[in-house]
Amino acid sequence: MAHVSFPVHWQAFRLPKRGNSADEYEDACAANPYVGRFAVADGASERSFAGLWAQLLVNGFTKLVEKPDPDAGWLQALQKEWAKQVGSKPLPWYAEAKRDQGAYATFLGLALKRSSKDGKGLWRAVAVGDSCLFHFRGGRLLGAFPLNKSQQFGNQPALLGSRADAAGKLPEVQKQMRGHWEPGDRFLLMTDALAQWFLAAVASGGQPWKPLGDLGTVDGPDDFQSWVSERRAAGELRNDDTTLLRIDVH
Repeated sequence: MAHVSFPVHWQAFRLPKRGNSADEYEDACAANPYVGRFAVADGASERSFAGLWAQLLVNGFTKLVEKPDPDAGWLQALQKEWAKQVGSKPLPWYAEAKRDQGAYATFLGLALKRSSKDGKGLWRAVAVGDSCLFHFRGGRLLGAFPLNKSQQFGNQPALLGSRADAAGKLPEVQKQMRGHWEPGDRFLLMTDALAQWFLAAVASGGQPWKPLGDLGTVDGPDDFQSWVSERRAAGELRNDDTTLLRIDVH
């Protein structure tokens, strides 16, 4: 496995929806700075074992070396692992029927590397659904992917399914984006509730990346809980599992 030739610093922040325990958290995030891969996912809560499926997705992506093409076997291998893990669990008949329907999740993966030709920083992202990536340079927002307006969020985002017969839909729902990074760039990866809040704040002239950049720098990662709770209480942030992955390239 080839390691990246540049230092990457990352921090993860996560909080379940208000009223739920940590065991009921169905988002997921993972980081593998040694190969420059990062991912977030949001399990669809109306499905059984959606949190497990989200975690398998982010873990599987961050272990990849090659690019995540729609026809590659990385997704099929994860679907088999999900079926193996949930198939061994004894369940009542009504839960078995729900399990047989499969689990679903949104997904966003980011891969960072240097060009083998000129050494320039390259990034590539793949997304299904409404988990989002935001790219910054010099304190300025360069771009958002795959959504760039808060009004684009809805109740039926595209999803990746844990059943093998859902794999054929991947080319239709997958979106990809490429770009260049420079030393000092920052990437923020978010699941939908936080991403929607972020884009609404940008549209109203705010700079929401500033408080997100300050999280964990003084009081430690626990201040994320206080910050999210305040936003929820003010009606600014939907009460949903909330996940942030902050990545700085040096």
